[in-house]
Order: sequence, then structure tokens, then C-alpha cells
Amino acid sequence: MDIENRKIADRYNQLSNRYDMIDCFIPLRWRRLAVSFSYGRVLEVGVGTGLNFPYYCKQCTEILGTDISTGMLEKAKEKISLCPVPLRLECMNVQDITLESASIDSVLATFVFCTVPNYLQGLRECHRILKPGGKLILLEHMSSDNKLFCSLMNLVNPFALKLINDNINRDTAKAVVNSGFEIERMNNLLGDIVRLIVARKNIMIG
Repeated sequence: MDIENRKIADRYNQLSNRYDMIDCFIPLRWRRLAVSFSYGRVLEVGVGTGLNFPYYCKQCTEILGTDISTGMLEKAKEKISLCPVPLRLECMNVQDITLESASIDSVLATFVFCTVPNYLQGLRECHRILKPGGKLILLEHMSSDNKLFCSLMNLVNPFALKLINDNINRDTAKAVVNSGFEIERMNNLLGDIVRLIVARKNIMIG
């Protein structure tokens, strides 16, 4: 693991015992909505402490929950019994997913790609491991389409990155398309800075 990713893993290891209190500001209805689009064999990247586990349903056959932080995964183990679908956990970096190509039906990530250093590479890896027509489901905050608000977010981003390791100004929707996906659905949940994106694996990319 390189230095940048090691720093991120260490930071989340330190946060793991209190992360549920931090993440309580995310409405559960957003999580429930995002998880409802998952199906078949699911890869959940950045699984954190397992807050999405209770919302999986019978259209999912198995869940592989991954995270770069072993501390977060230890907390997630405590919630495995809340998941109604067979689930296993594994330490894994989304920028280098150790799964065979075209082996997953759907990929879910909730507030993950704002923290991934090379998020375009992470999205390309999600594209690679999805079966043709497979779904990418993202619950994510991102840059606003409003030019003034976007400029303000660009100014604030260095402070957000330093304080919470969180990029608030990424054009995630554009990155999804550039990674070979076709966006089928995009819902604004908090203005346009928090969005639900459901995208289908479209073209093969080099």
C-alpha cells in the first residue's frame, strides 16, 4: 500500500470506534434508497462500519463488503447479523480490486469516492469487475452545477481535505461517464451536492 493510501487507512482506523456517531448525519432513507438498487452478487466498496447491512433484500444473493481500513472492518463484523443476505468482509483497495473481471452484478458505494485518491481508477476497477450491463450505485456528495457555489466549494476544498480527508468538489458524475458507464438515474438529495447515481456498465475501456 502506498503512503497516501496508508495515511487514509490509518485515519479511518483511528476513527472506527466513533465513526457511527459521525455518520449519523446521513439520513437512513438515503442509505435505504441506494441499497434498494443492488442485486445479485454485490460488491460494497468502502463498507465502513456496516451501516448499509440492514437494508439489503432478497434480490441480492451475496454481499462482499470491502474497506481499506481494518479498524472499520472490525466494527463492521459486529453488524453482520443485521444483514439478511450472506455477507463476508475483506480488506481491499477500490483502486486495485482483487476480483476477476465481469464477476459482480452490482457495486454499491456510499460516500466513498470523495476520499479515494485516484477515484477515476477506482471507478474503472468497478467497471472492470462488473458483468456486462451490471450496475454501479453511488450515494455521493460532489461539486455543484451552480458556478458560484462550485467556486466556493473549490476554495473550501483544501481545508475539507486537510480536516476530514474529504474532497467536496469532485465532478463524480462526469467521472462515472468517463469510466465507461451510462448514467440511468441521478437524483438530487441535498440540492445537487448530494446525489444518488445509478449507472450501467456500457462500453469497454482500455
